[in-house]
Amino acid sequence: MVYKKNDTVISKSMNMELIRLTQQNAVEYIGYEILFKSRGIHIVKKILGVTNTSVKINHSDLHNQLQIVSRKVYVLIE
Repeated sequence: MVYKKNDTVISKSMNMELIRLTQQNAVEYIGYEILFKSRGIHIVKKILGVTNTSVKINHSDLHNQLQIVSRKVYVLIE
């Protein structure tokens, strides 16, 4: 899998578990890294906070908010 982390494209081949982030479970994963796709690139960011429909991340292109109801977002569990 190839994804973007901190503006660097990384190919990572280790055993990870991917858990789909939902409105119901998002609060359990504050502080975890998430994987999502934006503009055709897989991106990894850390969850900084949670609202009813989105998570707060450090990603200015998305105004630091990622909607979880309209995207496939996965929590990375190592």
